[in-house]
Amino acid sequence: MGEFEEHRLAGGGHEVRVRSGGEGARDYVLVHGIGVSPAYFRPLAEELALRDRVHAVELPGFGHTPRPRRPLAIEDFAACVWEALDALGVAAPVLVGHSMGAQVAVEMALQRPTGQLLALLGPTVDADAHSVVRQGLRLAWDTATEPPVVAATILRDYFRCGLAWYLATLRGMMRHRIEQRLALVAAPVLLMRGSRDRISPQRWIERLARSAPEAHVRVVPPHAHVLMYRGAAAVADCLRAEAARGEA
Repeated sequence: MGEFEEHRLAGGGHEVRVRSGGEGARDYVLVHGIGVSPAYFRPLAEELALRDRVHAVELPGFGHTPRPRRPLAIEDFAACVWEALDALGVAAPVLVGHSMGAQVAVEMALQRPTGQLLALLGPTVDADAHSVVRQGLRLAWDTATEPPVVAATILRDYFRCGLAWYLATLRGMMRHRIEQRLALVAAPVLLMRGSRDRISPQRWIERLARSAPEAHVRVVPPHAHVLMYRGAAAVADCLRAEAARGEA
């Protein structure tokens, strides 16, 4: 990930890897989704690092991070990330979660309310399709429509993750009801999706926006679920604008 520095840190008794880069007054923390690693955040991380400090998190059991001996709930992942950020001295970042990472980011915002922007990109799990089968079908459909470089990155990470850990994490992901938890978040919320995202449809994003006390919705055409890869510049512009609005 460019000139980013990798840190191997302890979080909740598990290893968490964080790639940090850039300089500036604002910190962004990027949290990836199920099965993958921060690799698909690279374009967005590099874009944000032009002006600010960026920390791309690799959750326990994903990418090159060792698998925990037991499954972790969404709340557990959130606590692990906070402990790793404590070691880096990152206290009040803008939280940016993608897919399942959005669920982790919501729990982080609840565990330590900082008032900073909470940005949820393609958040899961759509309450109108709350089944493993329907989510799997949507994932397959969406992956087939992603740019080849994105699909290859995702599939490589899925292979590295392995089926056992993916399924163990999936159970916790499906149990977590983001629509209920988001209603408890006091921070400003930015909800984003690609205009061709099959996993996070527009009606789902609008439902989440209604549940949050203060939320804005942004759609980034013509991208699918991994909107922040080819759409890095547009996503970064939205994040900066919303973060500045919240700090004003």
